[in-house]
Amino acid sequence: MVENDALEIKWRDATTDGDHIKKEETRLRVIAEAGYKPIRIMFFAPNREQAKGIQRKLANLYRELGGEFYAEESAWKYVVERTQVDLKRILTDIANKAKRYE
Repeated sequence: MVENDALEIKWRDATTDGDHIKKEETRLRVIAEAGYKPIRIMFFAPNREQAKGIQRKLANLYRELGGEFYAEESAWKYVVERTQVDLKRILTDIANKAKRYE
């Protein structure tokens, strides 16, 4: 929670079962009805086609409820815009340094 923003930060969402979207919808509606703005930041998209379809539905639901949904490159950009911290660059630099020590 940051002010009225209910931020959900995910590395990736596998959306493993059919109940997933129902649980997400209920959670999002409760957040919105409580007066908060749901915002999802997901850095990597799922691999499976079914999971990708569920993510598209969730993105639409976030927007219908007045929220925001950022995935993949837009998620990294959102973090920079909101915090002035380039998290992707930092993590990439760490990974590149680690490779040099292998």
